[in-house]
Amino acid sequence: MQAHEQIKRGATLFQQFLHMVRTRHGEELDKWLYSALHAGIPELRSFVVKLRQDQKAVQAGLVLSYSNGVVEGHVHRLKYLKRQMYGRANFDLLRLRVLHGP
Repeated sequence: MQAHEQIKRGATLFQQFLHMVRTRHGEELDKWLYSALHAGIPELRSFVVKLRQDQKAVQAGLVLSYSNGVVEGHVHRLKYLKRQMYGRANFDLLRLRVLHGP
């Protein structure tokens, strides 16, 4: 029966976290972290500990509208090109493909 209660608590906390991320309500983060830390779920406790290590960045990500999605897209494209050419070409060809793409 106790496992059932932990699952219910975990699901509720997960839904609250998801709502907070989707609606960008970073001001609720401290309250959620406290609730999750004291929920009695070891996996959730370790997640909270990791979030608290960089809480300012997490808070900024939930509040600010800035995004590094464009940069991440370029990094992904470069890694994809590098994996395609692994073992077949040197850095010069990779540079040409990046600078003078298709």
